[in-house]
Amino acid sequence: MSARSLVFVLAAVASFCGCVVYDAPSTHPVPYPTPTPPPVPAPSVEIRFFYDALDPDGDWLWMPPHGWVWAPAAVDPFWRPYTVGHWVWTDWGWTWVSSERWGWATYHYGRWVQAPHHGWVWVPGDVWGPGWVAWRSGPGLVGWAPLPPDVRFHAGVGLDWGGVDVDVAIDLGAWCVLAESRFGDDNVGRYAYPVGRNATAVHATRNVTRVRLNGPKIVNEGIDRAEIERATHRPVKERRVIDQPRPALRPATIIGDDVEVFRPAVQEHDRSVDPPHGRKPTAPQAPEEVFKNDAAEKNWDRRWNDDWKKLQKVQERDVPPKSAGTPPAPAVEKQHREENLDAADNAFRELVVEHERENRKAERAKDAPKAQGKKDEKKDQKKDAKAP
Repeated sequence: MSARSLVFVLAAVASFCGCVVYDAPSTHPVPYPTPTPPPVPAPSVEIRFFYDALDPDGDWLWMPPHGWVWAPAAVDPFWRPYTVGHWVWTDWGWTWVSSERWGWATYHYGRWVQAPHHGWVWVPGDVWGPGWVAWRSGPGLVGWAPLPPDVRFHAGVGLDWGGVDVDVAIDLGAWCVLAESRFGDDNVGRYAYPVGRNATAVHATRNVTRVRLNGPKIVNEGIDRAEIERATHRPVKERRVIDQPRPALRPATIIGDDVEVFRPAVQEHDRSVDPPHGRKPTAPQAPEEVFKNDAAEKNWDRRWNDDWKKLQKVQERDVPPKSAGTPPAPAVEKQHREENLDAADNAFRELVVEHERENRKAERAKDAPKAQGKKDEKKDQKKDAKAP
């Protein structure tokens, strides 16, 4: 209590008691606390706001039953959502901090789904969350995968699973699984198991997905924070999610003890409105045509070799050292054969996706001069309108 406040209290008590107390003037000014600035109001946008914001970094494709979805352009073969970045613990639970510039939208609104021939695409949504994922945990392992679009969020209720069985609805290749000891690293994707290993890892873990409401907050729990601290041998610091002081289209950023995010309030709108550069995919080419795109194959080949070598290193840990003179158990050999087949199947799907990605890239290059021509035409029209 300040000195001035204390004098007022004493005067009130004295008046109540019938006494008179004189308030002697103070020779020192009383400092008043600086008022806390009000929170930054969240800007309000419609879902089609995402159309323009994400257009430079990918393609809007029409895919029933989801409608308009967004496919990122500059991602590598074998890429998966929620892998380029890291998790931090906040007052909203586990919060994804992306290293991809479009991550402010795609990891905090909507859902991801794998589309035939186009790979991972993002389905827009209107509710901000720290990270829309399912979680798995097991002996020394932790894993997560994007929640499917059928899993919706309802204000005041929470997650509506809609009868979805996570173990069935999420494809094995969607999971990002790694050792618990690596969970706190800045780039968790580099430590993730190759997809070929996922079936083994997923079967060794259990579903621990837990998203709950705490007032207005959507708290993303699941992985036990204390368990991560034991595995990493360091405390997991809790941070606070705040809005950016100057809203900008950038992913979540750690500033001191805070995680600054851009989370506009998204309003419903007529979803029949089309993106300015949206396209409806044509029928995919025959499999043999996939191998005629040199750029796609060259880009894919490097990543496939890296993925295969990574799987071989993981499998070597399952086999007794040669010095022991013990051959691998038949069950281990069978497991490795299945993992190799899964890796090969995934590799072919990734090659098809990379081929389609290169096709979209070529289409964008063709459309660029047309778009620039329209801009120049509009400029000329404005000049003509201003001319006397």
